Amino acid sequence: STENNTIPTTLFDTNEVMTLKRSDATKKRYFRLHKSNGIWVINDETWDEVTNSNFRHVQADPGLGDVEIWTIENKGGGWFHPTHLHLVDFQVLSRNGKAPMPHERGPKDVVYVGEGESVDLLVKFGPHRGRYMMHCHNLSHEDHDMMTQFSVGYVSGTPDADDPIAADPCKWDDLD
Repeated sequence: STENNTIPTTLFDTNEVMTLKRSDATKKRYFRLHKSNGIWVINDETWDEVTNSNFRHVQADPGLGDVEIWTIENKGGGWFHPTHLHLVDFQVLSRNGKAPMPHERGPKDVVYVGEGESVDLLVKFGPHRGRYMMHCHNLSHEDHDMMTQFSVGYVSGTPDADDPIAADPCKWDDLD
């Protein structure tokens, strides 16, 4: 039957990220996905920058609970990039300046960024502090270092910010 076979205008609208508005964002960041000298990069960097820094280097450092707009751009190169952010769900605000497609109107943790596209995401960072990855889900890109790291909830120069593996401990008792 094809009755009730339409995509709702909002998917899972009770998810916290879907209740956020563009005006809730306090910062905007840009990430360009492309190929440079035969290597897939994010903002001209690979995972080597992270490992060479003893896992301290980050491309973004939002505070715990911060809301930001992240623009992910793919100017070309013959590839699409399904981009995954660890830790968070996000809301797709726009694709190439237009409203997101119907199937994108729910919480996401991966966004398709096609060749020549720019996608704006609304992201609230938490509930945990720590360092997390953003990477392309194309296996050949991920395997060849199209990954970067962001930190959540650290103040530069504090002991936790200087510890490459510091993160809030998981409260297993809270999972019941």
